Amino acid sequence: MPQVNQQGSAVLAMLDPNANARNTRQGSMTHFGLMGDSSVTTCTPPQTCGETTARSWDPDLTGPYNHEQYGGWYLAFDQGTPTHLSIQKIQLDDDTTMIQAMTLPPGTSSGDISIYAASKSRTYYFASATSLPEVRSNIDKYYYDEATNTLYWRVISGYVNNDGSYGWIDRAAQGVSGFSREGLHVTATLSKNQLQINIKVNCATDITGAFCETKPSFLVPEMGCPDGQVMVAIDKCGPPCELLQEGCSTPPPTPSPTSAAPTSVEPTSGAPTTAPTPSCLICSDEATPWMITKNFECPTAPNWLINKKCNKDEIWINNKYCEQRCQAAGFGYHDISCCTSAVELTE
Repeated sequence: MPQVNQQGSAVLAMLDPNANARNTRQGSMTHFGLMGDSSVTTCTPPQTCGETTARSWDPDLTGPYNHEQYGGWYLAFDQGTPTHLSIQKIQLDDDTTMIQAMTLPPGTSSGDISIYAASKSRTYYFASATSLPEVRSNIDKYYYDEATNTLYWRVISGYVNNDGSYGWIDRAAQGVSGFSREGLHVTATLSKNQLQINIKVNCATDITGAFCETKPSFLVPEMGCPDGQVMVAIDKCGPPCELLQEGCSTPPPTPSPTSAAPTSVEPTSGAPTTAPTPSCLICSDEATPWMITKNFECPTAPNWLINKKCNKDEIWINNKYCEQRCQAAGFGYHDISCCTSAVELTE
């Protein structure tokens, strides 16, 4: 919500005293890599227009995200770049990556940007990064691409602690544990006193003081896929064949002919033997980085976390997190069970 030492609704009243905040368009949101049209008349809340979603002056943005490698939410503003943007009432799963971006006026430098998290009266300032991947892998970095005038930052369910540090909120201590039943979990929303992420831009302002006077051209960032790959989902890149109805199919390899003569094996005395076949796998039980910060260990981690992640989360699948615990809970990564002690073999 754009701010100017007051609530955004007061800013709207300066622009149009008779406007209804929920029905008046403030801008749009578009996923990286899609075609965004930020023109004022494109669509009005709560409509969607092609690949762009309209935002009102009473915006509650809800949508899919998994921005650990690719993608993000791009915010466009009809009045121009806000001088103070406040992000609050955040409802994100722990240990997830949400990237947001907006365009700044031409000529803006890194020194004109300030991003900080606030919990009650405590603040924590983000540091400038040298690349977008650095923002994806850190919770307290932002990146300003001066070539495209695009500012990127990361949003988490965070908290500024009494010692001034910033990290994932301790949900039990702050009373925002969420709701769980029958293996399903609903993540709790943080209050604005628990966390606000503030983005401030130093620029010449319009008559409201809430927006930069120079209005930039709002351009949705590209997906940034590697060479030979295309956008196949809002958060994934892959080969172009994944977009085809038949998908990607690879023919089985053809054995190379050989000219070697067949060899014979002399019979040996004694009964033939076969190599033992393992009836179980040796599994690790490695916790995620987020679990480590919460002092969670895989054997004793909360059931809701195991039920929600394991073989249902791409990051967990790729890293085989809590392999032993997930397999025992019925959400394993393999078709056979993990060994409980030494390797078990069958003859």
